[in-house]
Amino acid sequence: MIDAMDILVKNAVIVTQDRNRKIANGDIYISDGRIDEIGKDIRADADIALKSRSRLIALPGFINTHAHIAMTPLRGKVDDIELSQFLDATSRFDSRNSYKKIYYSAVLGILSMIRSGITHFVDFYYGEDAIAKAIEDIGYNAHLAWVTLDKDKTTQKGDPISNAEHFIKQYKGSGSVKPMVAVQGVYAAGKETFGAAAELADKYDTLTTAHVAETYFEVVQHFRKYRRTPLQWLSDIGFVNRRLIAVHCVWLSRSEIAIAAKKAGAVSYNPTSNMKLASGIAPISRLVSMGANITLGTDSVASNNSLDMFNEMKYGSLLQKVKEGNAKVLDAQSMLDFATVNGAKILGEGDGTIEVGKPANIVLLNPEPNMLPVPKAGGIVKDIVYAANPGNVAATIVNGQLLYNNGFAEWIEKLRDEALKFLARG
Repeated sequence: MIDAMDILVKNAVIVTQDRNRKIANGDIYISDGRIDEIGKDIRADADIALKSRSRLIALPGFINTHAHIAMTPLRGKVDDIELSQFLDATSRFDSRNSYKKIYYSAVLGILSMIRSGITHFVDFYYGEDAIAKAIEDIGYNAHLAWVTLDKDKTTQKGDPISNAEHFIKQYKGSGSVKPMVAVQGVYAAGKETFGAAAELADKYDTLTTAHVAETYFEVVQHFRKYRRTPLQWLSDIGFVNRRLIAVHCVWLSRSEIAIAAKKAGAVSYNPTSNMKLASGIAPISRLVSMGANITLGTDSVASNNSLDMFNEMKYGSLLQKVKEGNAKVLDAQSMLDFATVNGAKILGEGDGTIEVGKPANIVLLNPEPNMLPVPKAGGIVKDIVYAANPGNVAATIVNGQLLYNNGFAEWIEKLRDEALKFLARG
């Protein structure tokens, strides 16, 4: 793990994401993991100074609110197939997993996210203790949700609810790892499991998350069984509240859009995964109009192939424009808000802003060549959302630690090589 250091970012365009969405020009001084000063020509001793011949663009680190990073080995192995085949393949993969495989898969996923400017994420899996070790070894941030489902539908050893409680007790208050509880979805969990998960969240004051209304098939099957659509049913049993990050929400009725907006803590929008699996287009612009807190998620590399929030912002906007037949909906600023401040709001991670006193979770972009010429302040956010990609990420700072700086530190590369060597064994 990299020791804390003082960092001076020189002469940057700073996309603060503060309340006024101010964009400033200047320096950022980071000390003890926090932003100590923002201004012009800051003169202070620092362990490292970051600058570029093209002015760097500084923005808050991205917050990925839905991932399954231990599924990294499935990249490129379950593409272009029907959803039923996809689910069978991922279930077989899960049943053969081990602690070490989950650990090394998580290492690769974490490094991919760091390289893409993601500074926080929500993971949704079992074996989260192995992922937690990877988080702590690298010095990263994560909200790790142990997945629960009915006993007769799980590949986990033991009782999923008991496993989740043990994990929460182990990591509650640990710092960089914040435990949560997840429920796979209404197709794998009944009222008793959802109720037990909610009780755990109340008991230990954690967030919850669940896949909700991802596919039309899921909605139809659930309605046939309960005469209620999934989100209606979850609301009826008391699972929908401000603790909940509801993932996907592709197939919501008008009444469910109102429920999600009024009751849920956040809706995690996963546009690339939804496109790849042909799940549909979530009614995000309508959720926004009702006041929902929308965040962004990549889902796993099995259903996305990358952990890239630039893609999610761009595709997320364009999909809604097509769906609504309106080029004005979900503009670039809205998408950047989804990826930063909205995620911070539900996770309680600062404010997702670059302001004095806030945790130093910052991504620095080098605009060359695809973002040039850099537009004036009013166009910077559009340039980030519609033109940038992970290749523009020059540095990623997590809790004041420089985890990426045009390359990883030698010890991180060594850990990466260990992971590749282990996973190559199959």
